[in-house]
Amino acid sequence: MAYTRYTGDPYWKRAKSPGTSADGTPYRKGERVFFYPRTGVTYAGGSAQRASAEFDELASLEG
Repeated sequence: MAYTRYTGDPYWKRAKSPGTSADGTPYRKGERVFFYPRTGVTYAGGSAQRASAEFDELASLEG
């Protein structure tokens, strides 16, 4: 995808500690999660895939 990246854009990372995503899905340390740094919201599992796809779609419309 060719879109401009900005500071504060969400990104995939490995969880440093176990926790619960915004929709209540638990995740373990080391699991891949989608993280929004501006708000601190983390998504795991299927909701992470959906959040990533939604962000990519919106970012591509910026064009």
